[in-house]
Amino acid sequence: MAFLPRSNICNILKLRESCITVPSLSIQLRWKKIPKRKPRYLPMAPSKVFRIPQHPYVSPDEQQLRDDLLDEYYRKVESLRVLFKAELNQKSIDEGRTLENQKEEEAKFYLLLEENKKENERIRKIREETMEKLFQEKQIHLMQLEENRKLELQKTKMRVDEIVRKEKEKLSQCITYENLDDMIEKTISEPKNYNYAIDVNGNIKWEGTPPSELEEKLKKGIAQYFEN
Repeated sequence: MAFLPRSNICNILKLRESCITVPSLSIQLRWKKIPKRKPRYLPMAPSKVFRIPQHPYVSPDEQQLRDDLLDEYYRKVESLRVLFKAELNQKSIDEGRTLENQKEEEAKFYLLLEENKKENERIRKIREETMEKLFQEKQIHLMQLEENRKLELQKTKMRVDEIVRKEKEKLSQCITYENLDDMIEKTISEPKNYNYAIDVNGNIKWEGTPPSELEEKLKKGIAQYFEN
């Protein structure tokens, strides 16, 4: 038998005195009798054979909604059942493949691969022929554009040459340092007057000898005026 030290006994007594007294609550527990039921293999009692249970009332709309939900549930369950069955069958087929089937599938794969290579080669040739044809057409088009550009450049050059020729002809009539003396002598020998007047009948009156170009231009303008 073990004894506690005196110091521990004193501490326990002090702790017991410092504890708060809590009132106790007594609860009486009684044994509840569970009714004994008859086994499932026994038939229904004769007193309950013709008893019709009263079901709660359900409105037609709610009953229709219940039927629709129940049909949808059955359809989904049936779809899942068919899906699981198909997956199981496929798994069984995949696991039950023989070596012969694998060889046949491998031979079929290589045959399809060879056909794919032939088809790729045929498409490559068609693509190359098409690209070559497009290149030739593009080259012909560029040559035609170059020819048109040369013709247009030649026409432009001819127009420029014609403009330069006309300007040179005009310059030949201008007074320069070289022909200054000749032009002075010509002006003195052939004086021309640009002063003129036109009467109501369209007649032109000149003070002196008029320039031929200006006289022809005035006559054409007066004739067109009286015609209109």
